[in-house]
Amino acid sequence: MNALSNLLMITDRNVSLSVDEAIRVSGLRVGYGGAPVVDDVSIGVNRGERLAVIGANGAGKSTLLKGMLGLIRPETGSATFLDRPFWAVRQHLAFVAQADETDWDFPSRVRDLVAMGRGVHLGLTGRLGAEDWRAVGAALERLNIADLAARPLSELSGGQRRRVLLARALAQDPQIMLLDEPFQAIDAATREALITVLDDFQAEGKTALIVHHNLGEVRSLFDRVALLDGTVTALDTPDAVLASDAFERAFGISAR
Repeated sequence: MNALSNLLMITDRNVSLSVDEAIRVSGLRVGYGGAPVVDDVSIGVNRGERLAVIGANGAGKSTLLKGMLGLIRPETGSATFLDRPFWAVRQHLAFVAQADETDWDFPSRVRDLVAMGRGVHLGLTGRLGAEDWRAVGAALERLNIADLAARPLSELSGGQRRRVLLARALAQDPQIMLLDEPFQAIDAATREALITVLDDFQAEGKTALIVHHNLGEVRSLFDRVALLDGTVTALDTPDAVLASDAFERAFGISAR
């Protein structure tokens, strides 16, 4: 990729969507100018896998995601997706931040926010076509919020906000999703909708890395778990991580 492609954030059209390892984090160190928040983090996520990142408050979970995407520039290390840096595969990767990081008072409507997920597919005109609007409509339907399409963002409940953010990600039609605490403070209907979407996403052979806080759900929702405590202290099946000494040190409890 040349410098112009990098500047315009053009997806590398030669990227393979069938590589065995969808995500590779190698020796990542990220901070905010002082001591690193996460240091020497290395994680591999297989294609079609759903991996949880867990850890106590302040363990660096959100910082890790932002460092992987270059939203915070890593001090050392790297992260690749489908064997490419993020900018080269951004069309294939969607990031869903925590809901409270979005300006919900912005004078816009639900369909407009969801349509932003199509931005990586647009040409130089920046105009959405019929295919883009079909993708937006399909994403709204999958999250059961088609009836909210014309609603102002400021009128949404917490659970509705979560669904809208995930709908925006789905409208992009990504191969990989990074989600930061998507299950936090949601109602039962939203939880059911999220799980259905994630199950369908995985059934399509796609990959999700999810920061998750509810330890009681880890066994039922994830294939593997990465325990973060400034660095990765355990990376294994849910049963193995929850039974580890590292888990007991991180949370002060035993889940054996």
